[in-house]
Amino acid sequence: MFYRELINEVLIRLREETIPTDWTGKINDNVNVTDYQKVIGALINDTKRSIEAYHEWLILRKTVNITTVANQKNYELNSGQEFRLIDVINTSNGNILSQVSSRYLNRIKYPVDPVGEPMHYGINEKNMSNYTRNFRVDLSPIPAAAGTVISFDMIKFQDDLTLSLTALEIPAKPVVLGAYARAISERGEDGGTQSSLAAQEASDSLNQAIIIDSGHTEFENDWYVSENYRNSNR
Repeated sequence: MFYRELINEVLIRLREETIPTDWTGKINDNVNVTDYQKVIGALINDTKRSIEAYHEWLILRKTVNITTVANQKNYELNSGQEFRLIDVINTSNGNILSQVSSRYLNRIKYPVDPVGEPMHYGINEKNMSNYTRNFRVDLSPIPAAAGTVISFDMIKFQDDLTLSLTALEIPAKPVVLGAYARAISERGEDGGTQSSLAAQEASDSLNQAIIIDSGHTEFENDWYVSENYRNSNR
């Protein structure tokens, strides 16, 4: 569902005037969108961000690859500001890199940083020189060779919606109902049955969406006991 459609879904429930046509540019810069419609747009983004953090949505799973440069430790991770790492894999040998602390990386770099096949990674800092504020990552040991692809599998949150025709990635229904519940509260109508019902519907919709999404990755939470482990504990 597109951003304008999401806003209109909330406005309809509030019995307010909808946005009839797509706007040009960012919503807050457009004079043809009313102040109240912009408020609803902001509540859509607030709800979206809350729901994104509530569950590891399959649609938000992204892979970001970096290619090593010989003797280069630090790399920019095209992650944006909000993400959660799942796995970091050396695609040349299938080894999973383990995360280490900045303290560990600082400790081993004196007198000389080790050089070799990367086995560890550490989130270093934000790159404050660009608009997206990407994080940087340190590899350890420092890659001895160029051309190795390190794959970062992550949950990467969608940027705030600002353009009319930007499509929402996560399920739309919980976002619409959650924004509607926030809108009722924002208008001061949060002391009665309507507010409670809206909040309950939003919660139920979110739970249903999570159940459906989790069904696509149900085996990720299964635990297996090997036959050798069983035999050793008899």
